[in-house]
Amino acid sequence: MKTTPTLIGSPLFRPILVILILVGIALTIRYLSQSVDQEPAQVVKMERELMGTLWGIQVVAKTDPDVARAQQAIEQAFQELHRIDALMSDWKDDSPLSAINFAAGQEPTEVPTELVAIISRGIHFGELTSGAFDITWKGMEDLWHFNGPFEVPTQAAVTEALQFVDYRQILIEGQHVSLPKGFAIGLGGIAKGYAIDRAAAILEEYGFRDFLVNGGGDILAGGTRGSRLWSIGIRDPRGARDELLAKVRLSDGSVVTSGDYERFRIVDGIRYHHIVDPRTGYPADKCQAVTIVAETAEEADVLATVVFVLGHEKGLPLIEAISGVEAFVVDVNGEFQMTDGFREVVEFYAEPNH
Repeated sequence: MKTTPTLIGSPLFRPILVILILVGIALTIRYLSQSVDQEPAQVVKMERELMGTLWGIQVVAKTDPDVARAQQAIEQAFQELHRIDALMSDWKDDSPLSAINFAAGQEPTEVPTELVAIISRGIHFGELTSGAFDITWKGMEDLWHFNGPFEVPTQAAVTEALQFVDYRQILIEGQHVSLPKGFAIGLGGIAKGYAIDRAAAILEEYGFRDFLVNGGGDILAGGTRGSRLWSIGIRDPRGARDELLAKVRLSDGSVVTSGDYERFRIVDGIRYHHIVDPRTGYPADKCQAVTIVAETAEEADVLATVVFVLGHEKGLPLIEAISGVEAFVVDVNGEFQMTDGFREVVEFYAEPNH
């Protein structure tokens, strides 16, 4: 029987086969090269204790020469954090902020422009939130102690302390700041976020765009981790320390969470914690935890506290009116509330309960 010759059996096919094999190898090499390029060559990490918490900075170094430069950038970022702490800490007696507090009721104190600016922004957030955020909270700091023996203060003590809490009493004239007698400023609800932003700015000055700055769980992410977005876990406020409710996938933005689970005491079935409503003098009682996603860590830092104090009914409408900010709330009953935009960046480990 006569058979029809095929190209595969023909000597003419051999050069074609070789060409196809070479093309296949080239495409495979190209694919593998692209895959490798998408993953970080190395993530340079450093951790330090600072401002009463653990800080961690990660930088993606894409080439070997970048590794040494990343280490240098991180060191400079930590130096910046130390500088801001020395400028804005209300715990350091020699800080310019403490100078303002020590001079309360006396002459105005001249301080660096940078400190004046953040105090001014603190006043702005006080106005924006009708006092739910108030940087003069320090006037009542002696009411609540969670690091040693704990005692619920009397209503008389709370009432007396509240007379020294009012952001409207801060007077700024140029680079001079003054307070009435008995008042004091504490920047704990805003300065850490600002410090995170400044650390990130240092990394960018060194030419790095892919990094993560973590200040005790308050996070700013830049770029990506290779081919992946940065992943930030959201802790279950009533679970174990490592038990997560969800994770946020993020690039070029900040995630900050405020919760009632870090420092607290339970007395007669009531949970007393360190996030105090500056309008009442008592721990805020409308939320278990609040997570904010924003462009800057400073804004996320402030708004996480604000929404925690206000609760979801007043807090979420406020967030929805601010461009580029999203929020997730675990309310006092453990129910989940969130802005529509937050749903686009979150992945829950279990179905939300509404």
